[in-house]
Amino acid sequence: MTGTIPSPGEERTEPDEHRENVVERVFGNRYVLLGLLLALLAWVAVARIWLFVLIMAIVASVFLHEMGHFLMAKRNGMKVTEFFLGFGPRVWSFRRGETEYGIKLVPAGAYVRIIGMHNLEDLATTDDEGRTYRSQSYWRRMPVVLAGPVMNLVLGFLLLVVVFAGFGHPSADTWRISTVSDSSAAQAAGLEPGDRILSIDGQSVGGFDDFTPIVRTLSGRSVDLEVERDGQRTIVPVTVGWALDTDGARAFDSLVPGDRVVAVGTTPIESYDQLRAALADRSGPTEVTFDRNGRVFTTVVTTPLTLPAQGSRGFLGVSPESVLVRSGVVTATGEAAGAFGETITGSVAAMGRIFSPEGIGRLASQVANGGATDTNVTPVDTGSSTGNASSGGGSRPANADRPMSLLGIVNIGAELGEETGWAGVLALLATVNIFLGLINLVPLLPFDGGHIAVATYEEIRSRVRGRPYRVDMAKLMPVTYVVVLLMVGLFMSTLYLDAVDPVRLTP
Repeated sequence: MTGTIPSPGEERTEPDEHRENVVERVFGNRYVLLGLLLALLAWVAVARIWLFVLIMAIVASVFLHEMGHFLMAKRNGMKVTEFFLGFGPRVWSFRRGETEYGIKLVPAGAYVRIIGMHNLEDLATTDDEGRTYRSQSYWRRMPVVLAGPVMNLVLGFLLLVVVFAGFGHPSADTWRISTVSDSSAAQAAGLEPGDRILSIDGQSVGGFDDFTPIVRTLSGRSVDLEVERDGQRTIVPVTVGWALDTDGARAFDSLVPGDRVVAVGTTPIESYDQLRAALADRSGPTEVTFDRNGRVFTTVVTTPLTLPAQGSRGFLGVSPESVLVRSGVVTATGEAAGAFGETITGSVAAMGRIFSPEGIGRLASQVANGGATDTNVTPVDTGSSTGNASSGGGSRPANADRPMSLLGIVNIGAELGEETGWAGVLALLATVNIFLGLINLVPLLPFDGGHIAVATYEEIRSRVRGRPYRVDMAKLMPVTYVVVLLMVGLFMSTLYLDAVDPVRLTP
């Protein structure tokens, strides 16, 4: 059997057309797309149930945000033509009345289309002008744009009430040991996760924040700890270890307060005085091995190196786990209100840091470096992955303060679910909803806050001029494009960092 190869100008052969038709029939079929989506979600649910829970919960949060806009727009007589869950190709939809409802392939949110949001939008028929967003009074438009953020803020508050009443909140003065660092004073003394340290040399310790400064003053000293284990109290003698303090760490280029030097060259280091002597007696480039948050690194320093006489602080080697205390519904509501206010304050401060010149520059630097890892130190594979253990205070991953994408949030939420169950997951979802509500109130388009700012300006101008006034949206489009580009850049940057350098609960 013979054949010819078609020239570039000839039509494609029948098999090529058939192959394209098959692909189009398969992936253009909404039932196939729906089956693929459900199969993917089922696989995630089987593989990592908490990851599935977080994905569904965040989609639900965005869905409820758009539901707020939808219900208020309908209530105020506006025409809503679409209400979809997800983005991308349409998977499944149906029409009821004038609105099409449905699901799209990428479950990354939801959207509502209200006709006539601004004067640049052309309508299919002028008969609908009276039902557009732009034709409504200020007092009819405000509830529509506010409904989405308010829905998220209310949901965040209710989740906090559920956490405080149903699961409890961390006690301010009661804690237990969560992890014990390898080769630490706590491990040498036989302390274990779950133990409660009640006193040091007869001095009562309350919360972990009170315990930390006490330990830091005891470097190298032998003390007696009163420990409660399985309801039984016992006295445990321990010689408190050491770690670098601010002055000690300042002598190095790559070390930070809390690091523990374990070797200089091949010489083991057991005390700060040994470290001072070892670095003073050597000459030339010297390898220093140190422990940071349970991971071992090496760096090279130039010796002789003189360290300050008082450059260390006490290090016990434990990290805390809070003891949860439940409250009644009334008390829990008050506690949730306090946590709600703190979360709002923290979220506003976080937005200020993220979008400040320093924050944007820091994020760009992290993207350029492929993450937040210190390039002056080299990790050592010890075959161990102990959790965060400190001299008395918990530690945080180096990248914990950078913004996260949805990928990072669901990963952290999945870890929380595996470690703390519903209490941690619901608390995270409360924070996510509060932040989502607040960022949508930023007074810039295309955020809801931008529509609020435009409508408020129009109302003020209308009252001053004595006749209706509407902003020419074409003049605001350049600013809107800048905001959109900034948000796309933030989304892509954080998504990249969450893929190559994910934030973890423990370093």
